[in-house]
Amino acid sequence: MAATSTGGLPTVPLHAPLSAKYKDTFAYPTIKDRCPVILCKVIDHLHRERNNIGRELGAEAMEGLYKVVEELSKLRYEMQTNKPILALVDGVGNAAIWNKFLEQQQTNENMNSPAWFSSAWLWVECYMYRRITQAVNLTGVPQLKGLDYFRQQKEEGYQGSLPSMRQLSAWLLPQLAKLSPDTQLADTDWGQTWATLVQVCLWGNKCDLSISAGSKAVASGDPVTGLEHLKQNILTNHTSDAWQCLVTRGKGATIDIVMDNSGFELFTDLCLADFLVSCGAASKVRMRVKDQPWFVSDTTMHDITWTLNQLARGVDNTDTLALLADRWSEYMQSGIWTVQADSFWTFPHSFNMMADTDPDLYIELGQADLVIFKGDLNYRKLVGDLNWETTVTLSTALQGFLPTSILSLRTAKADVMVGLEPGQAEMVTKQDPDWMVTGQWGVIQFASSS
Repeated sequence: MAATSTGGLPTVPLHAPLSAKYKDTFAYPTIKDRCPVILCKVIDHLHRERNNIGRELGAEAMEGLYKVVEELSKLRYEMQTNKPILALVDGVGNAAIWNKFLEQQQTNENMNSPAWFSSAWLWVECYMYRRITQAVNLTGVPQLKGLDYFRQQKEEGYQGSLPSMRQLSAWLLPQLAKLSPDTQLADTDWGQTWATLVQVCLWGNKCDLSISAGSKAVASGDPVTGLEHLKQNILTNHTSDAWQCLVTRGKGATIDIVMDNSGFELFTDLCLADFLVSCGAASKVRMRVKDQPWFVSDTTMHDITWTLNQLARGVDNTDTLALLADRWSEYMQSGIWTVQADSFWTFPHSFNMMADTDPDLYIELGQADLVIFKGDLNYRKLVGDLNWETTVTLSTALQGFLPTSILSLRTAKADVMVGLEPGQAEMVTKQDPDWMVTGQWGVIQFASSS
């Protein structure tokens, strides 16, 4: 089932939150099938790796993994039998914020306990990942703190994407070599380079391990030459509007990137960030990542460090990946690039609640000249994961969230979409009935704060 221009998804009330209670939406198979499979893979991974983890972290950590597996098996049972959503009990990090949110949901649902198949899909799916973190926290084993149970899958995705990363780096380095301090942002060539890299970043978002329930998600082929074929699958393209925003601002902007997946997508984001600094558009790029393992392949602080270390190894001193790693490490050391693991990104809230829930972060984002939001989950949180008409503008769907100008790069993996032309959704549905959930269609959408 796909959304329409004027009615959204036909079986869901207009502007209602998407939920697994609507069985012909993507929320239902996500909670019924995909999420339990992800949990199973974590359980299997911890079973297989417990001896290795024990050798690395000690006997206490190995014993703690049995408790983690027990908690995750219980979580899977709760999910599959539609038990009430339970308050968090680990008392760690954002637990109090989550529990306050859960209390509010009970009020919103007429004092019925929130449950897996009846509550809003957006926060229910996030809750599963927060409960996995709780399972680790409840062991009380210090060595397990910060354990990334998705690490192996992320690293396999990185390794499998290396050929595409090499091709992209071989294209990028000559582009960067053409830039100089007197580069004019209004130069058509740099606008074209921006457009190319934005599209590469968009399609890098296809490499998402949560949509494949943890199966391998790697990039293949030349990411630049492949763009021509993919252009027809970009439903909205505001690339030039976003570039004009930077040109109007002039050199030296602060640009935030709210990141999504590690692996190939992270690499493409770093390529874009390098271009923005090298052409002078940005004097500072702030990368915002998750503060805990999230949606299988989401980027954490450790993922960026690990990626730079891997790239730096190269195969020889002239390896293009190693050359980029040197540049990027210098940006990090000089403070031109910063990485921040903001806690809000693992809250249950949609972004229109940020100003009240995390006003400091909202103010920080407002100090940037442009915030680039990557990926499907960020898009869903931008627009509230509501059943919008597909013709509603992004600015309207943001419901007041506009700390600064926003650019969203998203391949569609959930049945919510805004910003399309009248009749466009219907036309795409005839071509591809599953276009909303496969990651094969994308949008580049811009909302100006001015």
